[in-house]
Amino acid sequence: MASRNNNLKYRYGITEEIYNEMLDKQDYSCAICNQKSEKNLSVDHCHTTGKIRGLLCRNCNVGLGYFNDDKNRMKLAMRYLDQSHST
Repeated sequence: MASRNNNLKYRYGITEEIYNEMLDKQDYSCAICNQKSEKNLSVDHCHTTGKIRGLLCRNCNVGLGYFNDDKNRMKLAMRYLDQSHST
């Protein structure tokens, strides 16, 4: 597990202990969809500031990435889904 701890420290500036505390605080669930994951959750962070926002499942983490963390684009996508389901 040394490599995991080194990776967390290098990429996000946290230890495995801090990661596990976050995981416990989130009840071992994704911070967005609340689904429990048997695999490790991804450390979500702001690419501008580096600030860690939480732990996400792969789908939610990739989804945010595809939207480039752009809240406006995400709102437009939500509006699109709302409109497409109402017809």
